[in-house]
Amino acid sequence: MPFTVLYVIALLTLLLPAIAVPDPGLVAIGAVLVGLETAAAFALPWRRWPDWTLYVPPLVQMLAVGFLRVGTGGPASPFALIMVLPVVDLAARRGRRGVAVAAIGAAGIIAIPLVLGTTDTMITTILVVRAVFVPLVVLVVAYTVNGLTERLRARTETLATLRRMQDALLERMRADAVELARVAADRRASRDMLLSVFDAVTEQAIIAADEDGLVDVFNPGAEKLLGYARADVVGLMRLTDLHLRAELVARRAELFHEDGEVDNPRFLLEALVAPALAGRPEVRDWTYVRRDGSPITVRLAVTRRADTDPRSAGYVVVAADVTAERETDRLKERFVSLVSHELRTPIASVLGYVELLRDESDPLTAEQVGYLDVIERNARHQLRLVGDLLLTAQVRAGRFAVQRARIDLGDVVRASVQTAVPAAQAAGVELEAHTDPVVMIDGDAGRLAQAVDNLLSNAIKFTPSGGTVTVAVRRARGPIGQQQAEVQVTDTGIGIPPDEVTHLTEDFYRASTATRRALPGFGLGLAITHAIVTGHGGRLEVTSRVDEGTTFTMVLPAVTGSVRTSAPS
Repeated sequence: MPFTVLYVIALLTLLLPAIAVPDPGLVAIGAVLVGLETAAAFALPWRRWPDWTLYVPPLVQMLAVGFLRVGTGGPASPFALIMVLPVVDLAARRGRRGVAVAAIGAAGIIAIPLVLGTTDTMITTILVVRAVFVPLVVLVVAYTVNGLTERLRARTETLATLRRMQDALLERMRADAVELARVAADRRASRDMLLSVFDAVTEQAIIAADEDGLVDVFNPGAEKLLGYARADVVGLMRLTDLHLRAELVARRAELFHEDGEVDNPRFLLEALVAPALAGRPEVRDWTYVRRDGSPITVRLAVTRRADTDPRSAGYVVVAADVTAERETDRLKERFVSLVSHELRTPIASVLGYVELLRDESDPLTAEQVGYLDVIERNARHQLRLVGDLLLTAQVRAGRFAVQRARIDLGDVVRASVQTAVPAAQAAGVELEAHTDPVVMIDGDAGRLAQAVDNLLSNAIKFTPSGGTVTVAVRRARGPIGQQQAEVQVTDTGIGIPPDEVTHLTEDFYRASTATRRALPGFGLGLAITHAIVTGHGGRLEVTSRVDEGTTFTMVLPAVTGSVRTSAPS
């Protein structure tokens, strides 16, 4: 459009009386070319055609300028400068092709007078010089314009790319903002729900604190347990302010080997949360001090509260009042210990007098010997019960000890099986034993024999006549390749309900299948066996199905080698 407007202005200028038009026909040809080019520029689908077709309009414009120049006087024409517009148009296109086309087109315009103009020698010489120099100038100008245009185009494309990236980032930021708002709303909802759950718990204290131990959650259970109102604790008290200070100091000395009072609240907090910081949440008894100054014993679980937001990191404490339970346990232990000691002496005396009666010079009648057998059998049964009670008291008091020596576990099991044979025969139960040749462990032969005796006694007792009890001793590999020894006692007896299996190792617990059949027992054998196995660094595993049978497996650490340095008597 700028070229067309300028060309029309040039044509209108020719209407002035002072302007002479030597060849109106050539001017008319140029005007027709411009008209056709302008119409084609609007009418034809240039964008759908190849790129080289876009060179046609500026070339037509240059040709029209040539006709106008020759028609208005040739070298003397004032309209040659209109050629600058199509030259710039060509030079502004991508690549160097437009530069060459512009220079060639300019040379053509200058050369038109040589074809259509005068033959005067001086004029012809000037035309030849112009035909060389003007295209050279056009070439330099076109090259310069092309370079500037390329840099401008590159900058424009870069800006467009940056704008697209900016739009993409803005869109992503909007999406992230929406997602962040959703996550924040979800977190607020989760926190509100968690706090509502905490508030619904009234029988356990749930206390949360920040990294410095300052309390920020104090549920109704904590208010009930400690006598403090939430407003008096949250943001004002630390976790350690609820504890007996002397207990914290002693605990820090135990963990960090530091004696004396600790004035820094952070040091006291470390005594409380050290296991949680080490990644092993600890559950143990602590002493809380209520608002009225009275101490209470609580079962406390301390866990690490971690979050992506460092300001949300801290600790969560769950406490339950076990004061009455601990007092009951203490009284039970005192009672068991007292009764056991008081019973041991008279029972030992009864057994002593039974031996004296057997050694009397006067022979006893068969009936009298039978009476003594009944007395001795029941006295020894009571003595074993007293021993079990004493062992249970030792386990509870933490005084249970294991005297280790290098032993062959197969010897221990074979001796126990030999002892259990009469009871199995009397019950009509088949007793089988399978042992590896040598299974060496570091253990207490007497304690392990007691554990195996308990398992065999239970298996025989709870297996109906005609059933089978199988004992196996073997080596095994642990989950990380360590050597293990296994003692497995399997019976075809009455079995144990699945929901009762986890309670079998509790003191005085008896399965419902045993109580319904009125089978004798006090519920101490498995608790003692569990204590013995645990004391050896092992574990006791149980699998059972009601009316199909039960399998107990003692898993113990084994040692390599086959030299026996000790064996059970």
